[in-house]
Amino acid sequence: MKLLVIVAHGSRVKTSNDEIINLTKKLNSECKDKSLKIIPAFLELCEPSIYNAIKNQINNGYNQIKVFPYFLAEGKHVKQDIPQEIENLKKEFKKVDIELLPHLGNYKEIVSLILSIV
Repeated sequence: MKLLVIVAHGSRVKTSNDEIINLTKKLNSECKDKSLKIIPAFLELCEPSIYNAIKNQINNGYNQIKVFPYFLAEGKHVKQDIPQEIENLKKEFKKVDIELLPHLGNYKEIVSLILSIV
């Protein structure tokens, strides 16, 4: 079973976290691949944490997991914190395929997206 985890920073502002939760709901409803489940996770200040989100889904039978950092820039969280979380999960769940994808700002399509808005 396939899982995509959208990892955001997390905020003390509930509406900010709700945006990520709503994004994953919309992605699930519009995704053509119905064998793929998309869920949110947060680095800090909000639940579910990366660890809890992934562990819960592994317990539900998901064994192909991609982690997508929803960050525009490659700061400390993208370079260190998230990769460390993923490495810890890989060590604990050795039989599960967990792949860390590049962060959102890494994709060249972001340029055309921004230009299409203006």
